[in-house]
Amino acid sequence: MKTKISLVLIAVLCLSARGFTQVKKEIQWIGGPTYILKLGSFKVLTDPMLGPKSKEAFRIKIHPTTGEPNAAIERFSDPAEFDRSNIDLLLISHMHPDHIDPAAVEILDKNLKTITTAQGVATMQRWGFTNVGALEWSDTLTLQKAGESLKITAVKSMHAQEPLNSELGKGNGYIIEYSSGKSFFRIYWTGDTVWFDEIASYTKYGKIDLLIPNMGAPGNGKRGLDALQALKIITALNPKKIIPVHHTTFSHYAEPISVLQSELSKTKYKKRLQLVPLGVPEKI
Repeated sequence: MKTKISLVLIAVLCLSARGFTQVKKEIQWIGGPTYILKLGSFKVLTDPMLGPKSKEAFRIKIHPTTGEPNAAIERFSDPAEFDRSNIDLLLISHMHPDHIDPAAVEILDKNLKTITTAQGVATMQRWGFTNVGALEWSDTLTLQKAGESLKITAVKSMHAQEPLNSELGKGNGYIIEYSSGKSFFRIYWTGDTVWFDEIASYTKYGKIDLLIPNMGAPGNGKRGLDALQALKIITALNPKKIIPVHHTTFSHYAEPISVLQSELSKTKYKKRLQLVPLGVPEKI
């Protein structure tokens, strides 16, 4: 019996020495582009859309699919409840009205450390946020706690092909890298983008453990990812896991998430897709 216990202890010590310690990694989808990401003791909130279910959650200058001007966009379900305490970072991909809304501006702590685009800083400050910074493409921000590090790198996104992309304004995707001792985890969150060839070069950041693509195919894939474009990203970057957001919640999303599920079912990536239910914290 003592020999067996000794062998178990040795095995545990060996696993720990090799960096296989269990670090909490969790995502909670709030709806639309909004989710809570927990990596170790870090807690990140993204693109906060926190207004209730409504026939007119917001208005969009030109509807991406129908072309209707000043179009009202419906929210089909309330945002999930989540714990707003101890958020280390509010991470915003861009400042369109389907990525931050008046409810979020009212609800969120104005001292919350916030990263957005260079164009978004003045807007956030005008709304009363006091701790706002910008990341241009390739810029990095590193947050540190005792023994833990969270590195955020802004990467290029293209909301649409030109010339429409320039009209829509600049947005960010993000490489999110967590490390603690020998534990390491890397995420690529696409933000709102279509496929462009430079995405394939994001392998330079290293192995992608989790891809979080903004789906929904607004404009039928002309103003955001559809399933076939997402498959291009997946093929290029070969992520270990795929958790899509930015689908189902709002009426301007043109493609149901079942299309991505169907496309991936034909490929070697089918078991890597994880569709998280609204509001339920899921291990990643």
